[in-house]
Amino acid sequence: MNTNQPLDQQQVRHVAALARLRLTDEALIGLERDLQAILRHVDLLAEVDVTGVEPMTSPHGHCSRLHTDEPTDPLPASEVLGIAPSTEGDFISVPRVLDGGGGG
Repeated sequence: MNTNQPLDQQQVRHVAALARLRLTDEALIGLERDLQAILRHVDLLAEVDVTGVEPMTSPHGHCSRLHTDEPTDPLPASEVLGIAPSTEGDFISVPRVLDGGGGG
């Protein structure tokens, strides 16, 4: 990957839109600068010779243990509702995530 070509404002606005960000022009300039720095870093990483280096899933030498899946009784609804940050009747209330979408 070679990212020597700088991002243009349209590409930065597109990335911001994909991330659902509403940015001021000043913030957009900052985002452009940050994205350019990230892409330069990726270019540096791409130059590293990794011939003979084994891929790894973790920098730690441990192995995740699998535990048996033991069924247990669920928490009572009253206890779950009691620890929820916000409720409406017998339901946990959460903030809307989608604008006008989703059924219901």
